Amino acid sequence: MLLRNSLWNLTGAAIPMVVALATVPLLIGALGVEGFGIVTMVTSVIGYFGVLDINLSAGAIKYLAEHHAANDRRRFAETFWFGAMFYGMLGLLGALAVYLGADMLVERFFEVSASMRESTVTAFQLGALGFALTQAQNYLMVVPQALQRYDRSAQSEAFFGILVNLASVAAALAGTGVVGVIVARLCVSASNVLYLAWMVHGFDIDLAPRWPGKDVRGALTSFSAYAYLSKIASTLHQHADKLIVGAIAGPVALTFYTVPVTLAGRILGLTYRLSSVIYPRASALAGAGRIRELQPVYLGVTRYVTYINLAALGVIVLAGDEFLRRWVGQEFVQQGYPVLVLMTLALLADSLTNVPSLVNDALGHPRITGRFALANGLGGVAMVYLGTINGGIVGAASGHLLSSLVLGVSFLLFVHGRTVPIAFGETLRNGFGRSLAVGLLIICVLVPVKWLLPDSLFGTVAVVSAALLSLALAGLYFIIGVDERAAMLAMARRLRS
Repeated sequence: MLLRNSLWNLTGAAIPMVVALATVPLLIGALGVEGFGIVTMVTSVIGYFGVLDINLSAGAIKYLAEHHAANDRRRFAETFWFGAMFYGMLGLLGALAVYLGADMLVERFFEVSASMRESTVTAFQLGALGFALTQAQNYLMVVPQALQRYDRSAQSEAFFGILVNLASVAAALAGTGVVGVIVARLCVSASNVLYLAWMVHGFDIDLAPRWPGKDVRGALTSFSAYAYLSKIASTLHQHADKLIVGAIAGPVALTFYTVPVTLAGRILGLTYRLSSVIYPRASALAGAGRIRELQPVYLGVTRYVTYINLAALGVIVLAGDEFLRRWVGQEFVQQGYPVLVLMTLALLADSLTNVPSLVNDALGHPRITGRFALANGLGGVAMVYLGTINGGIVGAASGHLLSSLVLGVSFLLFVHGRTVPIAFGETLRNGFGRSLAVGLLIICVLVPVKWLLPDSLFGTVAVVSAALLSLALAGLYFIIGVDERAAMLAMARRLRS
């Protein structure tokens, strides 16, 4: 079930992302550079208003999964309706703030041409409704995830993610301008909310309206407060570096820094979707009193996700320079490729903490995750600042890597055997340690081969192909368990016959 859920969760994000990238040139051509910038600006501002969310959805997934596993229908319904009331109020307040502040936002903070001012204000006012719809959409999505029905949530996410991009292009090509594109997106969001409500209603669960009891309100708000701390700290760790680089090294250096950082973040960000499915699974096991069943699940997910992340790292290291050359030009190879490699290593170090932090939170210890996340955020800012002063963008990336290594290792050593009921030694032997050893060995062998091959597209394709083949074979025989390998080989034999 976990493998299936992981693949569904990954697909739900990957397909819309590819479609979004493909439609960008069409939107720019139809709306113009300024029009496309206004649409981006509106969606970004609406997204930043999401900071009002105290991350109640994280607590909702945990407790919905626990109560469903324990067959506690009363608390399940109370938890659902508490979250629904919270996100309903959040949507209304956020929408009201955006709508009333539309004129001020355009007048004081953004420079738009006189001919586009009125349509920009209208786009912001319409976007206010989009904020309310987004809150409802995001909250309704937690129900299938808590029930471990990632197939249903991913299907919805993929379908409406594709539809919103296609509808935007259709509206732009029809000549409706910025306002028409925002209206098209609102229509898709409203349709998505209606579909999710219908889907949730179709599950075999009792969701009769109930006023949440004090125990439910207290547990959910307490948990979510610490989860919110992790969210804020993570945002600080991920985005403050760009402000520091821009302030110290200037906007040109920031461009050379941002492009490779964004590339590495998008690729490894997708693999996070593979690991996040363990969160409701661990919550359900805790709710049903079956914690002993968690160890093999935990070790398996840790081993597989680490190996996939390392494979992604290998592809970035081996093909990153050629990709940057063909995507944004030779100048980005000289200045951006070292940043790309360092940031990929930093993100790999961060990824080692994903599964233990999810299990830690699922078992009811979000304060530990929140405190370490805050330390990582503050430490990361300090390291990036010192690195930028002494080494420019390469120093910034080095500071990011150093902070991720120190805080990541500290977190792993602290939680294992305490809040995560698996010893660190066991996790190292049968979890991420095995994946790191096998994957790094293959990559270290192939990196010198890369420099011996021609510096061309052919040479890059050859070495990446060799890496993927080697990693796949090594994964089949050293990473995947005996039962999973036997099942895969049996499926391969059936397909050949």
